[in-house]
Amino acid sequence: MSAEVQSSKGPELLDQPLSHGDHTEVGLLEPVATVVRGVYRLFLVGLVAGAMGPLFGTKLGLIWGGPNVCADSSSDFSTDGSTGRFRPHAGVEVMTRPSYCTDHAGGAQRLFDFLGGFPSLLLVLGILFLLNRVIGGASREGVFTTRTAKHLRVAGWWLLLGCLAAGVVEAGAYAALLATLAQDYPFTVESWLGAWQPPYALVLTALGILTFARVMRAGVAMREDLEGTV
Repeated sequence: MSAEVQSSKGPELLDQPLSHGDHTEVGLLEPVATVVRGVYRLFLVGLVAGAMGPLFGTKLGLIWGGPNVCADSSSDFSTDGSTGRFRPHAGVEVMTRPSYCTDHAGGAQRLFDFLGGFPSLLLVLGILFLLNRVIGGASREGVFTTRTAKHLRVAGWWLLLGCLAAGVVEAGAYAALLATLAQDYPFTVESWLGAWQPPYALVLTALGILTFARVMRAGVAMREDLEGTV
């Protein structure tokens, strides 16, 4: 009878606090755990300083919306570089890329400028929060648990969908802002897609996290079966 009770409660044991001996699994989280926790805390301090700084007249933290709004051209131009400090050797051309700036930006231009960087900031904050949750849960309950695998899968999906969405939104904001600053760059679907840089590295990293979460979940299921058999 007692064996049946232990077998029926086998999956629930993994969500209980670990014994002192099981804390050896926590070492498997290093050095990622220390780095993620440190960066996450510094990031939160920076956000608080950026939000509270203007209230006290300081320049700490992030400054949203400076006096100038700028957008770099997507095309390069060549020059002989005969003036100024850009003096190449004979037969060498200097490639320049103009930057369009205005110190009297309108509301739409400031919105485009804001959307040109905020999605990436939100993506970084979200992935740091999710990874910190994964590490915190794994430290308390163990690395090889269903809950840890679930949290890791959520982090993978956030990174995968978030990096794609952030890239598309920022590319559209850049193309729209450039169209308001330069006459030769109208806002079109082609200019939007031309400004988008596919985040190959982040996509591969997200797919790796999702794959590892699936492998971990399968390993947890096998562990539960073995504990139930014993």
